[in-house]
Amino acid sequence: MKTDKIRRVVHGQVWFYDPEPILELCQLQCSATRSAYQSIHKHNLKGNDVKKYVKKNYMQALNQRYISDACSIASGINQDNSIFGGKRAWKLMNNGVISKEEWKSRRNNSLYSRGDRTKNGNPNIRVEGDMLKVNIPTERGKWIEGKFHIPKKFNPDLECYDIRLKYVVDGKFKVMVTWEEQKPICVTNRDGAIGIDINPDGVALVETDKYGNLLHHHYEKSDRLTCGNNCQRLQDVREIANKVIQYALEKGKQIVIEDLKFTQTKKYKKFNRMSHNFIYRKLSEATERKAYLSGVKLVKVNPAFTSILGLLKYDDMYSLNRHTSAALVIARRGMGIKEKQTFKVKSSQIKKTPWNLEGRNEVIALTDKAWSFLQECFLKENIATPTGRNWFQ
Repeated sequence: MKTDKIRRVVHGQVWFYDPEPILELCQLQCSATRSAYQSIHKHNLKGNDVKKYVKKNYMQALNQRYISDACSIASGINQDNSIFGGKRAWKLMNNGVISKEEWKSRRNNSLYSRGDRTKNGNPNIRVEGDMLKVNIPTERGKWIEGKFHIPKKFNPDLECYDIRLKYVVDGKFKVMVTWEEQKPICVTNRDGAIGIDINPDGVALVETDKYGNLLHHHYEKSDRLTCGNNCQRLQDVREIANKVIQYALEKGKQIVIEDLKFTQTKKYKKFNRMSHNFIYRKLSEATERKAYLSGVKLVKVNPAFTSILGLLKYDDMYSLNRHTSAALVIARRGMGIKEKQTFKVKSSQIKKTPWNLEGRNEVIALTDKAWSFLQECFLKENIATPTGRNWFQ
């Protein structure tokens, strides 16, 4: 079901001078979550019956909202025989790598509170300026304050926001705040498109007019994508995605990218190269996410033969490199334009690849199946050409 709302997430950190009451609260809610999980998966309880089951043991230590949140977490776990705290930590404890006390601390280190528009944003964990306040239910009206650090993009005056705390060390907790926002109105409605071809060292970007003709091209490159550490590469991925989206907003045109399905079972040469380099995935995901949040229309197209058609048709015509010429094919494909066959097709003597596609400076060998698929899906029909295979020779 489509909705006009989007879910936003922001991460921060909070420090408490005395974390013991917070840790005790974490332990209680995590225990209540496990109890709710048992009631669902072992006793087959549902709805309010789950809350009633948990309240029997935790009503004195937790308020109704904390219990309700614990039941909400448990209801979202669909797997039977789940290991709270993680399977990896469980194996480490069994192998003697970590102690039982450390394993228990890992499975009891989080606290969750859902937002409520009628309760000043959140009834149990509130953000007030640079402070985070946590309600202690055993003492009426008692709140524990901690020093809070969060990016400026979070607005503490939101009507409703969910908060999850996770203990790190020495009174420090990781904080994840989530809330809903109105989905941005699409602002890219001009004719034409911006095609991008993702590569290990950057992105080739091409702009076309409403007829699919080339207007502009450039390459967003970063050497750190290939030789930097993980943090450096992720930072450059975000910067490149921001530049692509900013360019699309300036031109008012949609973005077209290849539909790279990294979980597919059918493999091919280009897919194997991409799937073993996480930059392809990160750049694709970052561009898609930022386009969605900025109101930029993003179209995904079949990635088959984009590089081949780019080399055969546009590489020499516009003096483009192979990546930029592929981006031009991607942009045109996103506009629904099929390519006109301007290259020669000749039969070869090789049995596995009986067809040679000859461009101005390129020769591509294809199998019968690949050439048939290319014709059917991505090339315009050549009405003046007689049917049959003999005409290629």
